Amino acid sequence: MTDEFSDFEVVPFDPASMATSSLGLAKAIWYKRPWFLVTVAVVVVAALSVLSDLPQHITKKEDAASQNATMKQINADLAACSFAINESFSFYNKDVAGTLTKSELAQIPPLLVGDQTACSFASQPVYDLTNNIQPRETAAGKNIDKVLRVAQQWMTNNALASIEDIQYLFENPGASSKIADLTKQEVKLNATRQLGINDVLAAQKDVGIKLVPLKIPVLPHLRGT
Repeated sequence: MTDEFSDFEVVPFDPASMATSSLGLAKAIWYKRPWFLVTVAVVVVAALSVLSDLPQHITKKEDAASQNATMKQINADLAACSFAINESFSFYNKDVAGTLTKSELAQIPPLLVGDQTACSFASQPVYDLTNNIQPRETAAGKNIDKVLRVAQQWMTNNALASIEDIQYLFENPGASSKIADLTKQEVKLNATRQLGINDVLAAQKDVGIKLVPLKIPVLPHLRGT
């Protein structure tokens, strides 16, 4: 019986004569491997982030200019709510004094709705004040950031609550619980305003240069509170 492998030449095994495996040919140099490149990229991004967060040296004049720009933004966003709370207080005082005509009384409820909106998160100025203003991070900037928080508090808490109390009292004259709350809000409005003024003065002391004042209005005293 003929050996079926007899036609093949028998060649001794020689490792040196074997071709290098495809895996060996594809083996990347360590510093070109994907894991290394990704790691380097992450480290670079983290380093840049840390560097960008480090305080940058600026002059007092530059600091004051930056904080004044922020104050102007804050005051611009306060304007609509400041007008609204003044208007609401005026309506209330005229109503308590009995000087409003029937025609004027009929016009006031929708105007109060507009006043309420101006001091709420539904208004663009409040949104801007809450989301789009970032004081420069210096010692003065930390105090201006407090001013920013005070402005938000004054608008969306104290002023808004006061207007809502006034709205209720126009519909339910003499409601004792709302008169009591309105009295409390009136005190808070004045106290919050003073906090903001103090924070501006603290920032002003930091830079040694006069800063733009906070334009939260002094409100008229409410009759009967």
